[in-house]
Amino acid sequence: MSLVLYGVVEAGLPGDHVFAGVGLDDEPLRSVVEGALAAIVSRDTGGEPDSEPERERDYERTVRRLMDAGAILPARFGSVLADEGAVRGLLRRRHRDLLSRVQRVRGAVELALRATWRAGAGIMPGARPPSGTSFLRERLELRQSARQVASELDPLTALSLSSHRTIFPTPDQPVLDAYLVDRDRVREFVAMVAVLDDSLDDVELTCTGPGPPYSFAEGAPV
Repeated sequence: MSLVLYGVVEAGLPGDHVFAGVGLDDEPLRSVVEGALAAIVSRDTGGEPDSEPERERDYERTVRRLMDAGAILPARFGSVLADEGAVRGLLRRRHRDLLSRVQRVRGAVELALRATWRAGAGIMPGARPPSGTSFLRERLELRQSARQVASELDPLTALSLSSHRTIFPTPDQPVLDAYLVDRDRVREFVAMVAVLDDSLDDVELTCTGPGPPYSFAEGAPV
């Protein structure tokens, strides 16, 4: 029987019974324990192809509820393992790495930050795409401006446990960041975003979250 995987938690902690309830298709959640780790799973019913968007939303709601119950290293939607033996094998094979990652996100949430050029900033590329040397020069100037914006966001790094940064993912977006933030510092972090947004003339900052720490579950089952 294939199993939907929602994430990995530490096993045997006080209150670990809170990782309960139902998951996709109202299937009961249960723990598969291997050593110091437990995988939160439910039976995979397959679902209807045309219901996938709704199922993805249900999956996300389940992961968020589990995150509110305790530290969880979240898996991505669509994470399915063949059976309980496959789940145990995964936990054995990657025990040290997964345990380290679960402990890393304990008590923390993910906040995403997107910087976009403000209208009238004079930095956005022109309506007509340049060609040849002018194209390369424009992209270089945009990338340099993006690095400058990134340097202005350093105060947020000091408020986070860890961060991931993408410089210049798109011409209109100089910086895309993900921050792992202690729950107790979320308000302080959001307040700092507001301060920086007011102080930066060329970009607008948008902060979303808190949410499950997907960006900090590198190598987690997907």
